[in-house]
Amino acid sequence: MNNNKIKSVLALFFIAIMGFSQSDQRARNLLDQVSEVYASFETMSMTFAYQLDNATEGISQKEEGTILVANDKYKLTIMGIQQLFDGTSIYTIDDLNEEVIVQDESSLDNPLNPLDIFEFHKEGYLLQWDIAQRVSGRDIRYVKLIPTQAESQSKYLLLGIDTASKHLYKIIDLGINGTDTTFTVQEFVSNTPIEPKTFVFDEDKYANYYIDRF
Repeated sequence: MNNNKIKSVLALFFIAIMGFSQSDQRARNLLDQVSEVYASFETMSMTFAYQLDNATEGISQKEEGTILVANDKYKLTIMGIQQLFDGTSIYTIDDLNEEVIVQDESSLDNPLNPLDIFEFHKEGYLLQWDIAQRVSGRDIRYVKLIPTQAESQSKYLLLGIDTASKHLYKIIDLGINGTDTTFTVQEFVSNTPIEPKTFVFDEDKYANYYIDRF
């Protein structure tokens, strides 16, 4: 299983970093509004494009994925891997290698929460007002997030926000190692019913898989 890739995707989704710095109030206000909008949704369904580039290493990779969220539960699918969180445990399912990794949330140092992506700007970053773009009839404003911790693996992040809907459009992560990752929302739907069983791991379906529990 290529855990590094899926962890990279999750880092863009669910990053949570400690610390605080003064920031541009316009940028903070905009991201606070985004947080309020997403926190009001009971369910979310998103398709996205994920791209990783490193010019020095000659690497360029594009993938597409989906994520479903209902309150504190989620299902992420990308690169042939599914990850389920049922509110208690995280199940990473690799069909290619017929393997399932099960991790209890209480055993993780930094347990994931689907809404962390809309809250993490509040700690650990200096926020700056950045460029505006017109994309397919939408006004997109970018906010630059500069890490305040020396151990951060990012030079900075750019969050593109649709200023009308206050929805996330794009995240660009410029890595200090020369690797840049881009997450672009292609389709987003909120407050539509999602079957509870979507987030339930049915072990009977994976009887022939190697199941590793931590």
